[in-house]
Amino acid sequence: MFPLFLGWFVILLGVFAYKRSKAERDGQQAEQEFWQRENEANATRKQDISNLDYVDFTGVSLPFALFPDDFLGQCESQVIALKDKKILNLTGISNTDLKLQYGAANLPALTEYDQNFTLLVRTLNSWGRRLQELSQPKEAIAVLSYAVEIGSDIKATYKLLAELYQQEGDMHKVQELKSYANKLNSLMKQPILSMLEQYGA
Repeated sequence: MFPLFLGWFVILLGVFAYKRSKAERDGQQAEQEFWQRENEANATRKQDISNLDYVDFTGVSLPFALFPDDFLGQCESQVIALKDKKILNLTGISNTDLKLQYGAANLPALTEYDQNFTLLVRTLNSWGRRLQELSQPKEAIAVLSYAVEIGSDIKATYKLLAELYQQEGDMHKVQELKSYANKLNSLMKQPILSMLEQYGA
């Protein structure tokens, strides 16, 4: 009995040692590949970024200054301040990939433009939520739908918009939300899609 147990024990030790060694080799290879790409990225020359897909407010109609509310005023002021800045949705793109594509020298500017995007969609979410709290569904939909159109991946934005569409009986619009969510390059894509299933999307 004991020799049989010892044999199985030796086999298990061998399997464990093999898997551990393989994991270490895979980890070393992944690290080498990362640093190789990072070195290549840091050596990439600066590219022209003037024609990227910046957020454009041209022709956009948002409900500014319609209701006397301090919080709404703060949200509106923030959006107005952002309108004069460059805004880029770079969600899901790593710094290494940005440097490889546009050059390391552009990374600080691209990071700033991406931060502007994050601030914009968060502000739009807060603005839309406050409009809904004030029983202004039409205006809330205008704000939240704009956030979705420019690529927001905030789950709360999709959820509130789906609720508003459902209240309006506009299930076609709920289906449209799923189409927008499918285009997201974000870890939030699947959670948003799963949430929308609750609304018959």
